[in-house]
Amino acid sequence: MRYVLDLADYPGEMSSYLAGLPAMSRGATGRRVSVMMTFLGAVTAMTTVPAGGVAARLAAGDDLVIQNYSATVRVNTDGSLHVSEAVTYDFAGEPTSKVDRTIVTRESYDADDDRVYRLSDVAVDAVQVDVDADITTADTQAVISVAFSEPEADQATVTFEYDVTGAVAQTADGLEVRWPVVQGFDAPIDRATVQWNAPGVVWLSCLAGPSGSSRPCTTSQLVDVAAPTMTQQGIGPGDQMVGILGLTFDSGVSASTDLQARRTLARSFTAEGAPLQISLAVLALGLLFALALYRLRGRDSKPTSGGQVRPLAIGPGERLMFCPPSAVRPGQMGTLVDEHADVVDVSSTIIDLAVRNYLFVEELPRSEFGHHDWLLRRRNDAGDELLAYEREIFEAIFATGDEVRVSDLETLLRDRLPAVQALMYDDMVGQGWFSERPDAVRSRWTTAGWVLLAAGAVLTVVLALASTFGLVGVAVILAGAALAAVGQVAPARTSRGSRVLAELKEFRAFLEDPDVEQIPVAQREELISRFYPYALVFGLGERWAQALAATDEDDTPDDPIYWYGAPQNWHLSDAAPTMVRLAAALSSAIASRRLLAD
Repeated sequence: MRYVLDLADYPGEMSSYLAGLPAMSRGATGRRVSVMMTFLGAVTAMTTVPAGGVAARLAAGDDLVIQNYSATVRVNTDGSLHVSEAVTYDFAGEPTSKVDRTIVTRESYDADDDRVYRLSDVAVDAVQVDVDADITTADTQAVISVAFSEPEADQATVTFEYDVTGAVAQTADGLEVRWPVVQGFDAPIDRATVQWNAPGVVWLSCLAGPSGSSRPCTTSQLVDVAAPTMTQQGIGPGDQMVGILGLTFDSGVSASTDLQARRTLARSFTAEGAPLQISLAVLALGLLFALALYRLRGRDSKPTSGGQVRPLAIGPGERLMFCPPSAVRPGQMGTLVDEHADVVDVSSTIIDLAVRNYLFVEELPRSEFGHHDWLLRRRNDAGDELLAYEREIFEAIFATGDEVRVSDLETLLRDRLPAVQALMYDDMVGQGWFSERPDAVRSRWTTAGWVLLAAGAVLTVVLALASTFGLVGVAVILAGAALAAVGQVAPARTSRGSRVLAELKEFRAFLEDPDVEQIPVAQREELISRFYPYALVFGLGERWAQALAATDEDDTPDDPIYWYGAPQNWHLSDAAPTMVRLAAALSSAIASRRLLAD
C-alpha cells in the first residue's frame, strides 16, 4: 500500500544538528579522509558497543529490538532523495499490534532560519505480513504508524519507501547531501547499514547517536566498495544515523535546500531596517490624518463678538434681575461645555424647574433609619416657554400623577432618559451652537477609530505569522487609537456656540466666588435659588447652598423656601446639607440601572 504526503506546510522547530564537517578536498584526499573515518569508526565501535548483539539487549530488558536495518538512498538530479528501507523487528515473544517511526520535516539550521524537508510518496509494506499504515503530522515531524493485521510475537520485516526534498545544499566546494537516514525508531537497533547511490561523490561522513551528536559511525567507506556505505553497530532508541556526502559541482544534481525564517516573536516584530521604516511611516501617516481631520472638521469656529457677562441686572423698580448668559438653561450649559448630555444636566434641570415654579420640592421626615427622601409636587403645567428636553423631563416625572417621590424616579426616568438626551443634543443644533449633533459626530469618529484599530489587530496577527512586518500592524492599531481618541473631542462648536462658551467661562468665574452682599436681603432667597442649578452643573452647588444657609441669622425656625418645603422646626441654616443631598439623590435616581429588570 502507498501513502502520499506533502509536509512542506508543516514547519516547526527541532533540535539542531550541531555536528559539522570541515571543508574537504576532492580526489586522493577524499580517499584518505574516508579511510581515516573508517578507522575512527572502528575504534569507536570497539569501545562503545557491548558484545552479544540482540541477545545482550534482550537480557538488558528491551522487549522490542530491531535486529537489522538496511537502506539504500538514491540522490536524484532534481535534488530529492529516494529512500528504501528494510527494518527487521524482533518482538521477543511479546505480541505486538503496532510499531511507530518518525521522520523529521523541519529542523533548526542557524540562529534565524529552519531547514524544511518535503516528504512525499510514502509507501509501507511488510514481508509475509499484512499491514496497514497511518501517517500523522506535527510541527516538526511526520509519524508513520504501522498496524499488523494480527499481533506479531516473533520477527517481522517492514519496508519503508519515501522521497524527501531539501537535503541537498550548495557549498563553496560543491554540493552537500545531509540526511538522517536512520531516525525516529523507538527501539534499539543492533546493526544498521546504509548504501548511497549518488553521482560525483568526493567525500563521505557518518554521524551516529542522539540528535546533534558528533560521534562518527562504526564505518563509512567510499573506496573499495561497490557504493558509498555506512554501518553502525548499536543505535539507541530515538537515536539517529546521519549520512553526509560531498558532491562535485558537475555532478548534475540540483540544490534543494529550503530555508525558512523561524517564526519567533522578536523576528515577527523586527524593529530595524524596512519593517521599522514602514511602521514609522504608517504611524506618522495615521497620526497626521487624525490631526488633519481634527483641524479641518473638529475644531471650534472662532467666536463672534459678545457683550460683557452680567449675571445680575437692574430691572423695574430698582430690583435685581437674574440674567444668565444668552438666556442659557442649566441643562444646555452643561451639554455645551463638555459636549455630553450628562446626568447632572438632567438633575440640575429638575431643580431649575422647581426654582421656576413648575414643581415644588418637599423634604419628607427622615425614616426610622435616617433615610432621606423628597416629594416632588406639580405646581403648573408645562408651558410653551419650556424647551423640548425640559418638557420631556417634566412629563416623565409626573407621568403617573401629580406627586412622586425622588426615590421612585428611577422607574419613571430610566426608559425615557435616552429620549431626553437626544432632545438635548437636538437642542444644541437648534440653538445654532453645533452644526451637527455632538453625539453623532463623536460616535462616527470613534467608530472609525475602532474599526481601524480592529483592522490593525488582524493585520498584526497576519503579518506576524507570515513575515517580519508585525510592527506595521501595531502602527495601524496606534493610528486607530489616535483617531478614536480625537473623536472624543471632535464635535465642533459654531462661532455662535464658541461665543456662548466664552460667556459661560466668565459666568463660572462669578459662580466660583459667590458675593451675596451685593444682593438685597429681600431678594437673596430668590436670586441665590436661581443661581443654584447653574452652580450644580459646575460642581459649585455646595457653595451656593451654604450662601443661602448663611442668610439665617437667628435660632428661630424658618418658613420653607418658596420652592423647597421642609419638616417642622426647620432652619434655613439646614439648607446647605439638605439641598446637597437632594441633588445627589436626584443624580443617583437618574443614573441607577437595573440589569435584568423586566
